[in-house]
Parts: sequence; structure tokens; C-alpha cells
Amino acid sequence: MRSFRLLATALVLTAPLLAAAPAAACSVVSGYRAPTNLELVEQADTIVIAEVLRPDDPNAGDTRDMPPSMRMFLLVRPTLLIKGAALPGEMRIFGSIAEGDYAGAVGDPDELEAAHPLSYIGGCTRYIFPRGGTILLFLARDEHGALVPLNPPFSRYAEDVASPDARWVRAVRLYAEIAALPARERRAALVARRDALRAEASDRDALAIADDIDRSLRGDRR
Repeated sequence: MRSFRLLATALVLTAPLLAAAPAAACSVVSGYRAPTNLELVEQADTIVIAEVLRPDDPNAGDTRDMPPSMRMFLLVRPTLLIKGAALPGEMRIFGSIAEGDYAGAVGDPDELEAAHPLSYIGGCTRYIFPRGGTILLFLARDEHGALVPLNPPFSRYAEDVASPDARWVRAVRLYAEIAALPARERRAALVARRDALRAEASDRDALAIADDIDRSLRGDRR
């Protein structure tokens, strides 16, 4: 975790010197705290594992009111449903393909707390992805009922995952099961799952997820 945070800090400090796709600067209100991972899962209508395919046509759709720096889109293909009614088809998301100094900025597979380092370079949410990469993507319905990324500032809304058994996927599956329960039952269920995970002393992923459950129980919000 320490090395991951050092990388994030380094990216923040060196961002003006690196060549990357431009993005609008982000500013959050005073006192803002990123949602806990449980809160992020609760807020999502759909959660999927998706493959980053390629840049999409920036002229598709109505982007006339967007500044040129915001006309960046990627095509992604959901491949596995974690939460939601049905697996969506291919979709456009705001973003660009990682190049140059950013090409090697891969999220720490052991991390469950901080967002991807590229969430801290100015836009407050991650918008640079490796071509062909696999991400765990959180989606919500917009005012027209369409699924769009659920991306609160500095949240883990689009993290790299190596497989459906990755630590982050395991954690999100657990939280999705908890979020499906009535609200009054969730805390007790979290405690029970945390204690069961702690009993798996030889499973580093289980212990890390138990620690993250503790953060959710405390309401720790970065």
C-alpha cells in the first residue's frame, strides 16, 4: 500500500511534466470524502468486468458543447456481470488510451483502499486506460435511464483486475451480497463476514478484505 501511495503522490507532483491527453481540472467541495467501497457498491446500479477495446469516434453523438479536451471516448466491452439485472453490451466511456509515461501506470492488485494512481493527476477520476486492459467498472443510470460510469472523485470506480478471482473482485462480490440485504441487516452481516475472513489466516486476500470491511464499518471515507 505504501508503494502504491508513493506512486500516486509522484504522479500528482510530476503531472505537469508528463505528456498525456488533456483533461478538465477537478475541484471538490470542502469536506468532501470519497465513498467507502461498500457505499460505492450500494450506489451502483450495475457492476461489470469489462475489456478496454479502443478509442471510439470522438465525433459520435452530440459533443458540440464540449471543449476539445473533453471529446475523448473509449469503447469497452462488459464480459462478466457482478451486480445488476443484465450484462450490458459494448459502451462508450469518457477516457483515452494510456501512452508514454502513463502506459506503465498499473494499479496495485493488492490495494483495496486508495483509487488508481491516475485518479490523482488532475481530473479526480481515472480516465486513462491500457488498450486491451481489464477493469472492474461501476455504472449508474443517468437521467435518461442509460448506464454511465459511476465515478465519484477519488473512488475505485474503474480499477485494473487480472481475473474474476482478483482480490478487488472478491471484495466487490462480497459487498454486492451485503448491499442486496435489507439495510437493517447489513452491519451484522458485515461483522459476520469479516470474522469468517479473519479465520482464514493463510489467505492474504481474505485478511485484506477483512481489513477493508473494518474501514466500511467505521465509515472511513478518504
